[in-house]
Amino acid sequence: MKTANAPKKIGAILPDWGYPYEITDEGFINKWLADRNVEGAEYIVLSTPNYTAGMGVSELEFCKRAAAEEILSAAARQLGNNGCSSIFWGCTSASFFGGLQYAQRQIRLLSENAGVPASSASMALLAALDVLGAKRVDVLAPYGLELTKLFVTFLSDAGVSVGNIRRYSPRGRDYDSDCEAELERLVSSTPFSDDPIVIPCTGLNSLQRVESFEKISSRLVITANQATLWHALALAGLTPSIADSGSFFTLCAQMNGGALRLPLQPSMS
Repeated sequence: MKTANAPKKIGAILPDWGYPYEITDEGFINKWLADRNVEGAEYIVLSTPNYTAGMGVSELEFCKRAAAEEILSAAARQLGNNGCSSIFWGCTSASFFGGLQYAQRQIRLLSENAGVPASSASMALLAALDVLGAKRVDVLAPYGLELTKLFVTFLSDAGVSVGNIRRYSPRGRDYDSDCEAELERLVSSTPFSDDPIVIPCTGLNSLQRVESFEKISSRLVITANQATLWHALALAGLTPSIADSGSFFTLCAQMNGGALRLPLQPSMS
């Protein structure tokens, strides 16, 4: 039973990638929230088995296996039984690979099994773009060609066009080591664009680097981790004002006196 002053639990379902990324680290995320005076939230992680470890499967096959309905349903039920106020599926590619309608069905499945509002990394990115009114973006994609094309299709189906794309394929413990350099290359190829830059993939450590990304690009940057945490907090009824973590959080804090009275699901008109 929840007490009046008990923190609201934010439940994250994440594949066990075998490496300590920020989004999988409960201690890191809870400290990050506390350092930014986000009160009343407790971040908890439920890791699903990495059935593809060492098997040499393709990116797309990984997505299909990681997002199996029986895996996500069981995880959602466990988080719901643990008293979470909202949950999310935190693998970006394994939420957009099947298209927009697939991603929508996926979060309905999660919500039905958990009994609380649910999101996913890719749907959170759409919600963030919807809040900003952004209909065109540039993309820095840490994926292979096939997944990058599927991400562009996913955005397009939601009414968001992609102007410029830069793709790179990091691996393992060095997953995000080249992000700044790749971002510089993207920006140098689009010197006259002021479109927001989207960097998908929750395996890319970004929460403490967004301001650096924006300094490099001189543009608003939205990362999967940024959008996913914001959306999960908002779905749980929390309206934090987060500073020092990029323009998106700053803009959200300025809206309606800092309250996130915003559309929590992207419009699909």
